[in-house]
Amino acid sequence: MTIDQSPIAVTLRAADVAVAACSRHALTFKGFGVLSGNSTSALLLDYKAEHPDRYWQLIRTLFGGEHPLMTCVKIEMGNDRNTSTGPNAAAMRERDAYPNVLREPGFHLAADARRVQPDVHISILRWCAPTWVKDNDDVYRWYKNTILACYREYGFMVNTVNPDINEHKPDLAWVAEFARRVRTDADGFLGNGPDDPNAGWRSETERDLFHAIRVITSDEESTGTFGPALLADAELRDAIDIAAYHYSSEDDESGSFTRLADDYDKEIWNSEAQAVFSNSADRPNNTNDRALGDGSRGTGIGGPGGPLEMANTIIKGFVTSRRTCVIYQPAIGACYGHLQYAAKELVSMRAPWSGWIYHDAGCAALAHFASFARLGWEPQSDDRDAARIRLVGEPRGCDRNVAPMVWRAIPQASGCTVAGRNPVNGARHGEPSYLTLTAPDGGDFSTVIVNDSALSRTYRIAVDPALAAAGRPLAVWRTAAAKPGERYDAGWLRRDDDIAPDLVPASVPDVDSRAISLVGVDSADALPSGYARWATVMVDVAPWSMVTVTTLRDVTPSPLPASDEGDRPVLDMDPARGVLYADDFRYVHAPDMEVSRADGASSMPYLDARGGDDGAVPRYTNDLNGAFEIVPDVERGHALRQQIDRAHVGAAWNDGDPRTAIGDMRWTNYRASVDVRFETGATVAHGALRHDDVVAGGIGTGGIGVAGTAAVDASPAYAMLGVREMGGAARPDDTCAYDLRLQPDGMWTLRRYGTVIAEGVVPANGRSSGDRTASVLASASLGMSDDSPAAPAAPAESDDIPPASADDWHRLELQAADAEITAWIDGERVARWTDPAPQTAGRVNLGSSFDYVRFSNLRVERVPGYAPTYTALIDDMHMVSWADSRTPVLEYAGEWTHENGQDMFTYMRTVSRTAQPGATLTHTFEGTGIDLFGRSDGGALLDVIVDGATIATAQPTVPTDGSLRAMFRVGGLPRDRHTVAIRLANAHELALDAVGVLA
Repeated sequence: MTIDQSPIAVTLRAADVAVAACSRHALTFKGFGVLSGNSTSALLLDYKAEHPDRYWQLIRTLFGGEHPLMTCVKIEMGNDRNTSTGPNAAAMRERDAYPNVLREPGFHLAADARRVQPDVHISILRWCAPTWVKDNDDVYRWYKNTILACYREYGFMVNTVNPDINEHKPDLAWVAEFARRVRTDADGFLGNGPDDPNAGWRSETERDLFHAIRVITSDEESTGTFGPALLADAELRDAIDIAAYHYSSEDDESGSFTRLADDYDKEIWNSEAQAVFSNSADRPNNTNDRALGDGSRGTGIGGPGGPLEMANTIIKGFVTSRRTCVIYQPAIGACYGHLQYAAKELVSMRAPWSGWIYHDAGCAALAHFASFARLGWEPQSDDRDAARIRLVGEPRGCDRNVAPMVWRAIPQASGCTVAGRNPVNGARHGEPSYLTLTAPDGGDFSTVIVNDSALSRTYRIAVDPALAAAGRPLAVWRTAAAKPGERYDAGWLRRDDDIAPDLVPASVPDVDSRAISLVGVDSADALPSGYARWATVMVDVAPWSMVTVTTLRDVTPSPLPASDEGDRPVLDMDPARGVLYADDFRYVHAPDMEVSRADGASSMPYLDARGGDDGAVPRYTNDLNGAFEIVPDVERGHALRQQIDRAHVGAAWNDGDPRTAIGDMRWTNYRASVDVRFETGATVAHGALRHDDVVAGGIGTGGIGVAGTAAVDASPAYAMLGVREMGGAARPDDTCAYDLRLQPDGMWTLRRYGTVIAEGVVPANGRSSGDRTASVLASASLGMSDDSPAAPAAPAESDDIPPASADDWHRLELQAADAEITAWIDGERVARWTDPAPQTAGRVNLGSSFDYVRFSNLRVERVPGYAPTYTALIDDMHMVSWADSRTPVLEYAGEWTHENGQDMFTYMRTVSRTAQPGATLTHTFEGTGIDLFGRSDGGALLDVIVDGATIATAQPTVPTDGSLRAMFRVGGLPRDRHTVAIRLANAHELALDAVGVLA
C-alpha cells in the first residue's frame, strides 16, 4: 500500500474570513452540549446533595470560565417510560397538573450551568409523550406549560425547541405551526380554569422571552431526510430556524444541508452525537489493529470509539454538512454502570456516596476546540453599539449593523477525508482532518488537527498577510497517551514550544482581491506591508494524537480534574452493624438542598428540592422503567411509591415493567429486605385488568406525531425485590440474577434472570404452601473452593404468619450467599435454592407491575461469614495504575489481545482474549479471592497458582450468557495479600471482561 505522506496544506484567506464574518448562524461555531435524557442524570442530585464541592467543580469544569467546554444543555422531556438507558420523569402526568420541574435532574443541571455561564443555551425535545397528550394542542400545552414552569422556578427561558418526536421523520407542517404559535402566543400559561393563579403571563419579559424561542427540526437518527423540503419551501425555511439530525456526520446525496448553511445561513446541528466509548485512562493498553496490513497493534488513545475518533466526527461534520453544534448523549453519565448504551460519556459519575467523578480524554479533545476560540451564539438583538466590519465587495447577506463576536469556522481552511459517517473511523492511513476557527475580525485563529493513525503527518498552515493574525507567533497544544511513569492524563492538553511563522511569497496562492479590511481601514491599499508574503508554519502531528495551533498564546486551558482509581469506596453504610445500606425513604435528617434561581440560589428542604409531595426523587435510585418517587404516607411519614398505573403507561423504547436500581454493583453476598404494600383500589387479582380503557399504540399513533399508550397485558399485580443486578440487557425486567415477587393474592415466585425457579402461595393464615421448583438449570460449579463458610441459620419456621391482605405491609427478604439463594415473606422462609452457576455480585432492584405499589424500610445487610463486597471491580484493560502508568494491576503473559470497540453490553466496551495454552493473567490484591467475568461457553480450562503454588489444574469455567457474568472463582483464601495467577490449560478461547476482588 502506497500512502501519500507529503505535507497537508491549510490555507487561511482573508476573503474567506470576510464571508464567514457575515454569517450569523451557519458558520458561527456554537460548540458543544450536554444532553440530559434516558435517565443518564439520575444520580446528579445525589452528587449535588452529598458532595457539593465535587458537583460544582464539575459544573465549573464544563460550563465555567472564559472558554467553557460546553455551551448548551439539552433536556429530553419524559413520560416515565424507558427511552434506552432508562426513563425521564414526566413533569405533567395529567393535563391540568402544574408541571413538577423539580423532579427532573436535567432542569436542575440547566439552572446550575446558567449560574456559571449566564448565556448557556438551553434546548428541549421529547421522546414519548404522557398518555393525556392526544393531539397537537396537547403537545403545545405540555411544552408551553413546562417551559414557563421552568422559567418561574429556575429563572431560565428555553432557547430552542424541537416540537416533534425524537429520532423520527419530521412532521414539517406541525413544526412550522408550532413556531407560529410560539411567536404569536397571547395566552401564556394554560391554567386549570379561570381562577388558576398560574394562568397567563407573569410579566412582559416572560412573554417576550417565550416569543423569542427558536424552533428545530428534526433530530432524526442518521442523515436528515428533510433537507430538500426546506430548500424548496421559503415559508418552511422562515419558520424553522435550525436543521438538526443525529450521529451521521454526512450530508444527504444532494448536499442539502451544506446548501442550507451556505446559501441561506441556516444553523445545522449534530444534535445527538456519540462521545467516547470505554475509558481513555486505560485505552493506551490496547492491542487494537493499526490497519496498516503489517499486523502491528496498539493505537494509544486512538482507535475505535476513542477521543480522536470523536474529534474527527466534529471536523467531518462541519466539512461535509456544516455542523457547528455538537451535543453528546450522554456527556455526563450520572447513572449506574453497565446499563444500555453504557460507557459512552465524557464524564462518569457512578458512585454518589463517594463523590467519585472521572473526566475522560474526550473532554481534553473538546478543549482543543473550545479553549482556543470564543464559541456560542451571536446575540439575537441587532442594536449593538459597535464598529462595523468593512468588506471590499460586501458578500451577499452581510449584516453590517452587528459587530460579530463568536468565532467562525472557515470551510476553505478546513478539510477531512476520513472515511465513515458514524463512527468516523477511517483514519488509519493518516487521512487529513483539520478545522480552522477564526475571530470574525481576522485578528486570531486556531487550527485543530487530528491524527488517528500510526503515521506521523506534517501540516503546512499558510495565513493571508491581509489578516491581522498573520505573522504572529503560535502556541501548539497536543493530546496523546501518557508515557510510562506519568499519570494517566499527563499527555492530555500538553503545551509544546511556540513556533514562529516564516514569511514566504511564492508557493501560496495569491490573495483574493475581496480581502477583508481591518476595522477603520477603508481600502485594501491601506493593508499592512508584506501583503504578498504569507505567514507559513510547518506542524508535525505524531501518531495517535491531536494538536491545536493558535495565536491565543496567553490562553491556558483549565486542567481537567484528575481521578484516582482507588478513590471509589464501596457503599458500606455501617460496617460495625453489618449494614451495607438502609433507606426508610423519609429523609428526616437530610440537609437542605440548594436550587439555582434567576437571582442566585435558594435553600429548600431535601424532598421539596427534589419534587416535593407530588413525587420526589429518592436517594441513590436509577429508574430503569416507570417512576419510583417519594410521597407522603399516613403510616410511615413518607414511602417510596411506583407512580405509574396501567392507565398511564405510555410508549417506550424498551418495554417492560417498572424497575429501579439501588446501590453498588460491587455488593456480593448480602441479604436485602423491604416492606411492600399494594394500594387499595390499585390492585389486580388473578390476572384481571384493573382498567378496561388501555389501548395499544405506539409512536406516531393516529398520524399526529403523538406517542400513544402502550399495550399492557393482563398479568397480575406484583411487588418485586431483586438482588445481584449488573445490567447487561436492553429490557430491564429480567436483569436481576435473582428476584422475589409477591402478588396481592399471596402468590409468590423466585426467579433467576426471569426464569421461575420456585413458586408458591402465602395463604391468608398459615404456613406457605412451600417451594415448588419450576425448572432445573444446567449444572456447573463456580469456583474451586469447597471450604466456603456455612450459610447462617434460616429463621425458624412458624405458623404465625400475618394475613396476606393486599392492603397490609408485607416484608420481602432475599439473601444471596455464594450460590445459595434464600427467600422469606413476612419472616417465613419460602424458598432455599442452590444455583449451580451463580451470579456473584450486583445491585438491589425494586420493581412492580404498572400498579401503585409502596416500599418502605429498605435494608441491605452483610451475611456473616461471607465476603460482602468486592473491594474492586477491575476492567480487563486496567493493566497499570492511573497514578504512574507503570505499576502493574492486571498482568498478562503470553498471546493476548486487548481490544476496544466492543458492544454496549461488554463491560466498558473492552475485552481481553487468549486461546494460547499457558497464557496467564496475574493479579496481586488484599482479600479472600477473585472472580473472573466474561462471556463463556464453559470450554476453557484453567490452572490456578496462588502465591507461587499451583493449587488446581484444568478447572472448568462456567457457561455464561453475558459479559458481566461470573465464569470462574478462586475463593476461600485467608484474608491477606495474595498473588493469584490464572493460566489457560487448553487451546480454547478465554474472553475476560472484568475481575472482581473479594473483600
